[in-house]
Amino acid sequence: MTDISTTAPIVTRIPAADLGGPDRAVFERCSEAAVAALAGAAGDGFRMTSLSLDVASHSLGEGAVEVAARVDKRTGMIVFASVEARSAGRMVFSGQGLFCRG
Repeated sequence: MTDISTTAPIVTRIPAADLGGPDRAVFERCSEAAVAALAGAAGDGFRMTSLSLDVASHSLGEGAVEVAARVDKRTGMIVFASVEARSAGRMVFSGQGLFCRG
C-alpha cells in the first residue's frame, strides 16, 4: 500500500547572520540550512538525491529567519519535501528535495 501523506511544516528560527545577514544571503549557507531542514522533514532512513534551491538577492537585515520544511508526498521508498525561509515577510530561499530510502 502506498502512503501519500503530507505533513504540517516543521518551523525553526535562525539568526540572519547565519545566512550572511545583514548583507545578502550567502548561497552556501542557505544551501546548508535548506538541506538540514529538508532532511529533518524527510526523517531517518532517507538520503537526499536531488535538491533545487532558489536564493533571493536582497539584504537580510539583522532579524531572525523563519525556516519551514514540510513533506509534500511520502511513499514507502521516496519523500518529496519543500522548504521556505522568510525574514520580515520577504523570501530568503525556497527549495525542494527528493529523498530515497537507504
